[in-house]
This record gives sequence, C-alpha cells and structure tokens, in this order.
Amino acid sequence: MRLRGSSLSLVGWVILCVTLAGCVTLPRTPFTQADQASASPLGFGQVRYAAEDETLALMLRQSLKPDAKGEIDALAISGGGANGAYGAGLLYGWSKNGQRPEFQLVTGVSAGALLAPFAFLGPEWDNELHQAYFGPTIAHLMRPRLLSLLTPGLYSKAPLEELVRSYVSDRLIKAVAAEHAKGRRLLVGTTNLDTEQLVVWDMGEIAAKGGAEARNLFTSVLVASASVPGAYAPSMIEVEGAGHRFSEMHVDGQTEGAFFAIPQSLFLANPVTPPPFRAHLFIIINGQVDSQFAVTPRSTIPILGRTIDAGGKAAVRSIIVSTAQFCQRTGCELSVSSLPSTAKDDSTDFDQTHLESLFAAGEAGSMTGSGWRPAAKAVTP
Repeated sequence: MRLRGSSLSLVGWVILCVTLAGCVTLPRTPFTQADQASASPLGFGQVRYAAEDETLALMLRQSLKPDAKGEIDALAISGGGANGAYGAGLLYGWSKNGQRPEFQLVTGVSAGALLAPFAFLGPEWDNELHQAYFGPTIAHLMRPRLLSLLTPGLYSKAPLEELVRSYVSDRLIKAVAAEHAKGRRLLVGTTNLDTEQLVVWDMGEIAAKGGAEARNLFTSVLVASASVPGAYAPSMIEVEGAGHRFSEMHVDGQTEGAFFAIPQSLFLANPVTPPPFRAHLFIIINGQVDSQFAVTPRSTIPILGRTIDAGGKAAVRSIIVSTAQFCQRTGCELSVSSLPSTAKDDSTDFDQTHLESLFAAGEAGSMTGSGWRPAAKAVTP
C-alpha cells in the first residue's frame, strides 16, 4: 500500500489507469513457477528473500552484529512519494543535533528505499541526501507521457532512473559494501507482481560484488521499489532459474505494506525468544497517520478520495500496532515519526516549495525531539 496525499489527484490517475487498462500488452518470455522458485539475478547468488521466508530472519539473526554497547538500532522507512522529503529532513536534523544512531539495520520501500542508502551510510552523506531532493531532476518525476498507451505507466520513468543513477555511484557502492562487511544490513523491498510477494533485497550483498554489475542491479532495485503501479512502468529485472533466463516484473515495494521492519516469520513465532541484545526500532512514516476531521463533499470523487485516504491510514496504523505488539513481546523499544498534521500531505506534489516545507518540518522534528513518539503514543484513532 502507498501512503496517500491529495485524494483528488490520486483518484484522478487511478481512474485514468482503469480507463486505459488493457489498451496494450507487451510480450514477455514465458516461465513456470518452478523457474521462478529457483531464480536469481544474472551473475548474483542469494541477494534477496521473500518477506515470509524463514531464511530472511535466519540471515538477519546470523549476520547482524550489535555495537560496542551490545545494542542494535534499526530504522524502517515507509514510502510516500514527495512526502519522502519529510524523512530526508528528519535524518538531516538528526545529524545536526548529534543524536542520530549508527543503524545496524536499515530498511526502505518506495520513497523510503531512495532514502535508505543515505540513512545507512550516515551523516557524512547528508549533502548527497539533500541534493537528491533538491537537485534539478526531482521536479520532473511526475512528467506525463504523451504516448502512454504504447507502454504501461502514465508518467515518464526517465527522470526517476536519472535521479537514482545520479547518486548510485561507485563511491556509494563501495561504501555500502564496506559497512555490509562490518555486519550492518541494508534491505530494500519491491513487489514481485508475478508471485504477488514482497521481495526483500540485501543491498549490501549486491554491493559486495562491486563493479558495473553491482551498480546496475542496485539501481534497478531502487527504481523498482519506487515504481508506483499505473504511474510508472514496472521494472523488468533479468533473472535465471533452472537454466532458463526471463524477466520478473517488479513494482512499488509499498504495494505489499507501508514499511518493512520485522520478518513475517517472526511475527508468528511462538514462543518468541527475546534477542540477546537491547534493540531500538525507529520507523519513519512519510505521511500522516492520525485521522483528520474534514467535511466530505457529497460527490463521487471526493467520497472515493476520502475513503481511500481513511483506508490507507487505517492500514498503516494496523501495521504500527502489530509491530508495537511484537516489540512488547521481545523487549524492543519502538519510536515512530510521521508527517505532522500541520504539514501538507500530498505525495504527488514535487514542487520545490512543498518539498522545502516538508524537509523543514522533518528537520525541526529532529532538532526539537517532537518528531518522535513512543509506541504507546504512535497512533491515535
């Protein structure tokens, strides 16, 4: 699920997507479920996991290393389109006040995936983080495509790809690989439409391969995670399974959930064994979570928009509550930050003024401490 901002703009493009659905079908190389089950990206080994796969939890359990104090700090970042500027500002202000942890684990989906490498690499990458949101490319991310009937997606994907490629440099890849070697983990989620699963990519393991192959797959995963279905064409990732080469179709990681923090297999574990270290989980929600009062116009589009907005917020709150319950069972401390009610919540508005206001709201939240809420106050009806 994606976080919704301006209901009218969202409903508008959803209706247009439905209207245009089925106008064009592009050819794909056929493959079987058995091919898919054994598939991996060309030239890579185990660099991804189905979110419900027990091997994901096992990998984290075996590879994550607590800091010198025996503690683990983890950060999960949600999607939210343009609202990702809030999360960027939150990280930026966190660096300025000197309280930003060195996270042993960082996860991101959708817009959160684009933030995740900077959150993972730390304050020394804040200039690159700022440039990613205030460089010349960002304003063109919602550029309509005149001939959108020829390929899926209402908006040109070129600006998104250009943005990601502009900062996924050899230097960034080497930096991620170096931190991965220390036992820190950077995970990004995409949605595989062929299997209807959230796929969790180990970006440090990808970076560890080095060279152009690592940079290209790293970029492809970030672009895929931010490719909102209907708005952008899906990302086709080349894989090989059972000796058969084919392309998987990946889209927005938030299609399967607002954020990824706890492997699904651990939610259902009984009994739960508390980890042998102190853990603190931070969650950044790039959107508003609390219910907002507004008199809804008695008209079809506003009613649809309000319904989608209410349902989206309820789903996000549900995931936060489930995560909080898990943390209570395991002794993990939980803190949540979300877009304040005073800010404009519009995931499709990439205007410079809007981005600056969101960035400033996030920065102020970190500097004053008001941007974070404990689990007991993370959500309100």
